[in-house]
Amino acid sequence: MSTFSPGRMNVVCQVVKGLIQQAYDQNATGKGKVGRLVPIKGGPAWIDTERYSIEAKAESPESQAMMMGPMLRKILEDRFRLVIHRETPEVPVYLLTLTKDKPKLQPFQGRNLHPQRSLRISAAPRGPDTCRVYAGGKGPNVSWVAEGLTIDEFCRIVLSEVDRPVIDKTGITGRFNFPLEYMPAGALPSDDPSAGPSIFTAPQEQFGLKLEAAKGPGEVHVVDRVERPSEN
Repeated sequence: MSTFSPGRMNVVCQVVKGLIQQAYDQNATGKGKVGRLVPIKGGPAWIDTERYSIEAKAESPESQAMMMGPMLRKILEDRFRLVIHRETPEVPVYLLTLTKDKPKLQPFQGRNLHPQRSLRISAAPRGPDTCRVYAGGKGPNVSWVAEGLTIDEFCRIVLSEVDRPVIDKTGITGRFNFPLEYMPAGALPSDDPSAGPSIFTAPQEQFGLKLEAAKGPGEVHVVDRVERPSEN
């Protein structure tokens, strides 16, 4: 569990691999820590099992993104002697492409969208002029409220349940609303007439966007060195 107040970090009982993912995941840092996390390879077995708590205080008030990004990286590098590097091997991916039909996308109409606040995770609406991103249940289905997203953000966040990274190949720019509804992966077949399509077919039926299996560049963080920290 992690708690924050301006300029303070309190991370409780986290494995080191999880801390590395939070600190170095460039897709998540500064954007609400959502979506698919970059895999971590290498390092000793204890980074998956040993848990640590971190309390830190900045010299001045800082945002959660700053605390859990650059500041956490500095702590890991100084106290855990962490050294990592990034690799981009070719891996199985899905390409998000256009169908032959015209895309059925709803343009985002918000008027007060700040780039650093472009993604929000919330259990309740936050007003008509701020984009909202959260998922809930609707009968047997997963139902997303995903407003004000680019296609790339839709791939990374809403489609994060699929088993491969999703790469935007649509060529479409701008921000849109994606009220996606689908039957979750692994769910038992349902006799409910309201049961939706799978996450693989729902984007095609609802937005005119399809997923195609392919090979493409992945992203992996490789641990070169890490040490257990000394007690304070």
